[in-house]
Amino acid sequence: MDANTVGGMESELTPRQIRLIQSIADFQMALSAVDFMCELEEDQHLTRVERRRHRCFEDSAVIAYGRAFTAANGLPALSFKQLKLNPTDAELVLHGRLLERRHKVIAHSDADRQRLLFVTESFVAKHMTVMLPHVDFDDALAFFPDRLLLVEWLRRLIEAAGKILFDQVQSMPEIRFVRDHTLAAEAEARTP
Repeated sequence: MDANTVGGMESELTPRQIRLIQSIADFQMALSAVDFMCELEEDQHLTRVERRRHRCFEDSAVIAYGRAFTAANGLPALSFKQLKLNPTDAELVLHGRLLERRHKVIAHSDADRQRLLFVTESFVAKHMTVMLPHVDFDDALAFFPDRLLLVEWLRRLIEAAGKILFDQVQSMPEIRFVRDHTLAAEAEARTP
Protein backbone atom coordinates (compact mmCIF):
# COMPACT_ATOMS: atom_id res chain seq x y z
CA MET A 1 0.00 0.00 0.00
CA ASP A 2 1.31 3.43 -0.94
CA ALA A 3 1.70 5.64 2.13
CA ASN A 4 -0.53 8.27 0.47
CA THR A 5 -3.35 5.83 -0.28
CA VAL A 6 -6.05 5.32 2.30
CA GLY A 7 -8.96 2.94 1.83
CA GLY A 8 -8.31 2.74 -1.91
CA MET A 9 -8.62 6.53 -2.29
CA GLU A 10 -5.48 8.51 -3.06
CA SER A 11 -5.25 11.93 -1.46
CA GLU A 12 -2.82 14.46 -2.88
CA LEU A 13 -1.17 17.37 -1.19
CA THR A 14 1.50 19.53 -2.76
CA PRO A 15 4.99 19.59 -1.24
CA ARG A 16 4.29 23.17 -0.07
CA GLN A 17 1.13 22.05 1.72
CA ILE A 18 2.97 19.17 3.35
CA ARG A 19 5.73 21.57 4.43
CA LEU A 20 3.09 23.89 5.92
CA ILE A 21 1.50 21.05 7.90
CA GLN A 22 4.89 19.73 9.06
CA SER A 23 5.91 23.27 10.02
CA ILE A 24 2.95 23.59 12.36
CA ALA A 25 4.12 20.40 14.11
CA ASP A 26 7.72 21.70 14.19
CA PHE A 27 6.68 25.08 15.64
CA GLN A 28 4.56 23.36 18.28
CA MET A 29 7.53 21.15 19.22
CA ALA A 30 9.75 24.23 19.46
CA LEU A 31 7.15 26.03 21.57
CA SER A 32 6.93 23.11 23.99
CA ALA A 33 10.71 23.08 24.39
CA VAL A 34 10.78 26.84 25.06
CA ASP A 35 7.93 26.45 27.55
CA PHE A 36 10.17 24.07 29.52
CA MET A 37 12.89 26.74 29.50
CA CYS A 38 10.36 29.27 30.78
CA GLU A 39 9.99 27.22 33.96
CA LEU A 40 13.36 28.64 35.04
CA GLU A 41 13.49 31.81 37.09
CA GLU A 42 15.76 34.63 35.95
CA ASP A 43 18.05 34.34 39.00
CA GLN A 44 17.62 30.62 39.65
CA HIS A 45 20.83 28.82 40.54
CA LEU A 46 21.34 25.74 38.40
CA THR A 47 23.79 22.93 38.67
CA ARG A 48 25.76 22.21 35.53
CA VAL A 49 23.64 19.12 34.90
CA GLU A 50 20.39 21.10 35.26
CA ARG A 51 21.67 23.78 32.89
CA ARG A 52 22.60 21.11 30.33
CA ARG A 53 19.10 19.66 30.65
CA HIS A 54 17.62 23.03 29.75
CA ARG A 55 20.22 23.44 27.01
CA CYS A 56 18.81 20.22 25.53
CA PHE A 57 15.37 21.87 25.47
CA GLU A 58 16.83 24.97 23.84
CA ASP A 59 18.70 22.94 21.22
CA SER A 60 15.52 20.97 20.48
CA ALA A 61 13.60 24.24 20.01
CA VAL A 62 16.25 25.56 17.62
CA ILE A 63 16.34 22.32 15.62
CA ALA A 64 12.53 22.11 15.32
CA TYR A 65 12.31 25.79 14.36
CA GLY A 66 15.02 25.46 11.74
CA ARG A 67 13.41 22.45 10.07
CA ALA A 68 10.55 24.62 8.83
CA PHE A 69 12.88 27.11 7.14
CA THR A 70 15.30 24.57 5.67
CA ALA A 71 14.68 22.64 2.46
CA ALA A 72 14.50 18.89 2.96
CA ASN A 73 14.48 15.93 0.64
CA GLY A 74 11.16 16.35 -1.17
CA LEU A 75 10.02 19.46 0.72
CA PRO A 76 10.76 23.13 0.08
CA ALA A 77 11.69 25.56 2.83
CA LEU A 78 8.88 27.58 4.37
CA SER A 79 8.93 31.32 3.72
CA PHE A 80 7.40 34.34 5.41
CA LYS A 81 5.81 35.16 2.07
CA GLN A 82 4.06 31.78 2.06
CA LEU A 83 2.79 32.54 5.57
CA LYS A 84 1.72 36.04 4.50
CA LEU A 85 3.70 37.29 7.46
CA ASN A 86 5.74 40.47 7.86
CA PRO A 87 8.02 39.92 10.85
CA THR A 88 9.05 42.86 12.98
CA ASP A 89 12.71 43.85 13.07
CA ALA A 90 13.07 42.07 16.43
CA GLU A 91 11.47 38.91 15.01
CA LEU A 92 13.77 39.00 11.97
CA VAL A 93 16.81 39.31 14.22
CA LEU A 94 15.56 36.42 16.37
CA HIS A 95 14.86 34.34 13.23
CA GLY A 96 18.39 34.98 11.96
CA ARG A 97 19.94 34.08 15.31
CA LEU A 98 17.91 30.87 15.52
CA LEU A 99 18.94 29.73 12.03
CA GLU A 100 22.57 30.71 12.55
CA ARG A 101 22.66 28.78 15.83
CA ARG A 102 21.09 25.76 14.13
CA HIS A 103 23.52 25.81 11.21
CA LYS A 104 26.73 26.76 13.04
CA VAL A 105 26.39 25.37 16.57
CA ILE A 106 23.75 22.67 16.87
CA ALA A 107 23.68 20.87 13.52
CA HIS A 108 27.40 21.50 12.98
CA SER A 109 30.35 22.52 15.11
CA ASP A 110 31.70 25.46 13.13
CA ALA A 111 35.05 26.62 14.47
CA ASP A 112 34.00 30.28 14.42
CA ARG A 113 31.20 29.52 16.95
CA GLN A 114 32.97 27.11 19.28
CA ARG A 115 33.53 27.94 22.94
CA LEU A 116 35.97 25.37 24.27
CA LEU A 117 38.58 25.40 26.98
CA PHE A 118 41.28 22.76 27.13
CA VAL A 119 43.94 22.97 29.83
CA THR A 120 46.55 20.51 30.99
CA GLU A 121 47.95 20.52 34.45
CA SER A 122 51.03 18.66 35.58
CA PHE A 123 51.40 16.82 38.84
CA VAL A 124 54.39 15.02 40.23
CA ALA A 125 53.58 11.72 41.83
CA LYS A 126 56.17 9.15 42.91
CA HIS A 127 58.90 10.95 40.96
CA MET A 128 56.84 10.90 37.81
CA THR A 129 55.14 13.82 36.07
CA VAL A 130 51.54 13.18 35.12
CA MET A 131 49.60 15.50 32.81
CA LEU A 132 45.90 15.78 33.53
CA PRO A 133 43.63 17.13 30.79
CA HIS A 134 40.71 19.41 31.73
CA VAL A 135 37.96 20.16 29.22
CA ASP A 136 35.25 22.79 29.54
CA PHE A 137 32.69 23.82 26.97
CA ASP A 138 29.77 26.15 26.50
CA ASP A 139 26.48 24.88 27.87
CA ALA A 140 24.90 28.31 28.29
CA LEU A 141 21.36 29.08 27.24
CA ALA A 142 21.68 31.43 24.27
CA PHE A 143 17.97 32.24 24.01
CA PHE A 144 17.00 32.32 27.69
CA PRO A 145 16.93 36.14 27.80
CA ASP A 146 14.69 36.12 24.70
CA ARG A 147 12.45 33.24 25.75
CA LEU A 148 9.26 35.31 26.02
CA LEU A 149 9.84 36.91 22.62
CA LEU A 150 10.50 33.44 21.23
CA VAL A 151 7.25 32.10 22.72
CA GLU A 152 5.26 34.93 21.14
CA TRP A 153 7.05 34.52 17.80
CA LEU A 154 6.36 30.77 17.71
CA ARG A 155 2.70 31.36 18.57
CA ARG A 156 2.49 33.93 15.79
CA LEU A 157 4.02 31.46 13.31
CA ILE A 158 1.63 28.68 14.37
CA GLU A 159 -1.32 31.04 14.00
CA ALA A 160 -0.18 32.24 10.55
CA ALA A 161 0.47 28.70 9.29
CA GLY A 162 -2.84 27.50 10.70
CA LYS A 163 -4.71 30.33 8.98
CA ILE A 164 -3.07 29.62 5.62
CA LEU A 165 -3.91 25.93 5.96
CA PHE A 166 -7.51 26.72 6.97
CA ASP A 167 -7.93 29.06 4.01
CA GLN A 168 -6.48 26.49 1.58
CA VAL A 169 -8.75 23.64 2.61
CA GLN A 170 -11.89 25.75 2.16
CA SER A 171 -11.64 25.22 -1.60
CA MET A 172 -10.73 21.52 -1.42
CA PRO A 173 -12.88 18.40 -1.20
CA GLU A 174 -12.59 16.34 1.96
CA ILE A 175 -9.17 14.78 2.14
CA ARG A 176 -7.41 12.10 4.13
CA PHE A 177 -3.68 12.18 3.58
CA VAL A 178 -1.37 9.82 5.39
CA ARG A 179 2.37 9.80 5.03
CA ASP A 180 3.85 7.26 7.36
CA HIS A 181 7.11 5.61 6.36
CA THR A 182 6.30 2.65 8.62
CA LEU A 183 3.17 1.79 6.61
CA ALA A 184 5.19 1.31 3.42
CA ALA A 185 7.74 -0.84 5.29
CA GLU A 186 4.94 -2.98 6.79
CA ALA A 187 3.28 -3.46 3.40
CA GLU A 188 6.62 -4.37 1.85
CA ALA A 189 7.29 -6.90 4.60
CA ARG A 190 3.88 -8.57 4.00
CA THR A 191 4.43 -8.86 0.22
CA PRO A 192 5.54 -12.39 -0.73
